[in-house]
Amino acid sequence: MAEFCLDCWNKLNHTHLTEKDVTLSDEYEYCEGCMEMKTTVVFLTPPRRSKARRGGRRGTGRYTAR
Repeated sequence: MAEFCLDCWNKLNHTHLTEKDVTLSDEYEYCEGCMEMKTTVVFLTPPRRSKARRGGRRGTGRYTAR
């Protein structure tokens, strides 16, 4: 599997991800883009969902008998 540092990952994928957007390796590994020993991207962190986007009512929280 190819391993790339965050800078090379962004150049390759035309993105502007930061360290908060990805999980980096704990140890230095060989980056196949810049040929240097750096922390590499392990996986992408899923985007955070905003609570304000949920919309709609979830109910009153009270039981009403009919």
